[in-house]
Amino acid sequence: MLPNTIQLISQAIKEKRCIAVRYHDQRQIRVVEPHAVYTDERGELVMDGYQTRGHSASGRPPPFWRPFRMSKITAVSVLKETFQPRVAEGFSANRLKYRSGLVAIVQDSQPAFAYVYPAQTTEIGPHLPDGLRR
Repeated sequence: MLPNTIQLISQAIKEKRCIAVRYHDQRQIRVVEPHAVYTDERGELVMDGYQTRGHSASGRPPPFWRPFRMSKITAVSVLKETFQPRVAEGFSANRLKYRSGLVAIVQDSQPAFAYVYPAQTTEIGPHLPDGLRR
């Protein structure tokens, strides 16, 4: 594994930024939305990512989920492109495999919707007597 790979991918997860990786000595680039880095049952560091573009050794066209063994990542670059956690596509931070050995995991802190109250209110409509105002 390259020096700083864990730090770069962990930062990309925190900032919800896509990464470009070369994997397993292949020349082709894969663009991945990194969602989690953890230690698997064999003690290996693994990144779960949603591959959106690029090479697939299996020939399967992206997009799809797949685990990436951190030891097989030969190049990584953090991109400006951002993403939202792929909950609809099956991501869950509550999976059993993330409970021990978790290094980094994407957080979905965005509410489904939000209403922002105006800082100043103005009266509209007919004037109300003082006793009826709230």
